[in-house]
Amino acid sequence: MKYILSIALLCCFSTFALSQEHSHAPDSVLTSLKMGNSEFVAGKFDVHGVDPQLRNELSKGQHPGAVVLTCADSRVSPELIFNKGLGDLFVIRVAGNVTNDDIIASIEYAVEHLHSSLVVVMGHTNCGAIGAAVSDLQDPSAKIDNHVRSLTDKIQTAIRAENLNESDLSRKALLSNVMYNVNLLSESRPVLAEAVKHGEIKIVGAVYDLATGKVNWL
Repeated sequence: MKYILSIALLCCFSTFALSQEHSHAPDSVLTSLKMGNSEFVAGKFDVHGVDPQLRNELSKGQHPGAVVLTCADSRVSPELIFNKGLGDLFVIRVAGNVTNDDIIASIEYAVEHLHSSLVVVMGHTNCGAIGAAVSDLQDPSAKIDNHVRSLTDKIQTAIRAENLNESDLSRKALLSNVMYNVNLLSESRPVLAEAVKHGEIKIVGAVYDLATGKVNWL
């Protein structure tokens, strides 16, 4: 019984090790995410965030190691994709994983007050927002006359700004959108740009493949 209890406590500790370490370096957090994704792809899951003791500990405060800005798509769940649990990730989800002042403010909060040291901008294959932006470029006569326009305009701005040498327009839009937002966040003042400059945080891009489950890092 003592042996079983010890194993249970060890598992509990491992589930929130990422979130409770205040001093983890960006590279170590990135390594943890890469390992978690490898576990997800291999179908090796840990049962995170279901222990009452863990929930009680997290009710006193949070220190997520990473911020993940990603799409609102129901097939893209960072906690599952990176095999993490409660308190590990500060997740911001919006269709097309675009950026605005509210999102930047949320990331600043995580960096300044929660001590997150890694920011991931993660797009994904077969993204509806990307598809809408590409379709609009290919056929401007099919007017987008609702709030989706606010998303597609941002994605099209990213395509023009990055100007990638990529023949496939959909892939070009996907990669451009991730890279553009990584650059935008990296240059955002006063908080994020200074944190990057002093090596306190790292901002990286990634693309999640819906079919394979694998995260490809840019």
